[in-house]
Amino acid sequence: MARNNVVDLMQDVASGAKSIADGLRITFHSLFFRGKVTDQYPHRDPSLNYKPGPGYRGMLGLVANPETGQLNCTACGQCQKVCPDRCILVEGEGKGKERKPVRFTIDMSKCMYCGLCTEVCPFDAITMTPKYSDVVEHVEELIWEIDRLRAEAEGMEHISKVGEVEKEGHHTNS
Repeated sequence: MARNNVVDLMQDVASGAKSIADGLRITFHSLFFRGKVTDQYPHRDPSLNYKPGPGYRGMLGLVANPETGQLNCTACGQCQKVCPDRCILVEGEGKGKERKPVRFTIDMSKCMYCGLCTEVCPFDAITMTPKYSDVVEHVEELIWEIDRLRAEAEGMEHISKVGEVEKEGHHTNS
């Protein structure tokens, strides 16, 4: 009976060794004879000109009226109130239609890109842009003030509401 146990054990060891050898053979074959199958960011072909799809939630930006150049934001503070991360700070001045933000800050290091701020904004003043990367060396550089937020949204296709993309004045729902 002990002999069968030893024989079974040797067969199991041989089977395990064969499995390891097969796995290593496949790995080395893939390593040396197969081409790349992944697109390693940021080392990708720039000619591919990657564009996120509709409904993508990228970096935030403040939208300005293209005719007047004034921000659509009236500093109502709805985005600040709805933000679950408390990363938005809005301070405004003026009354009624003359109200405008004097300070609008978003701490992008805290933002979870949920899109609630864009959903609640009654003036489509805050948008999620298709920009997908903002690599910085210091976390303080992720605290964006009003000028940076305006620049982020300038000249880009805007996602005014999650799932809705604005292209050349046409809205399409996804």
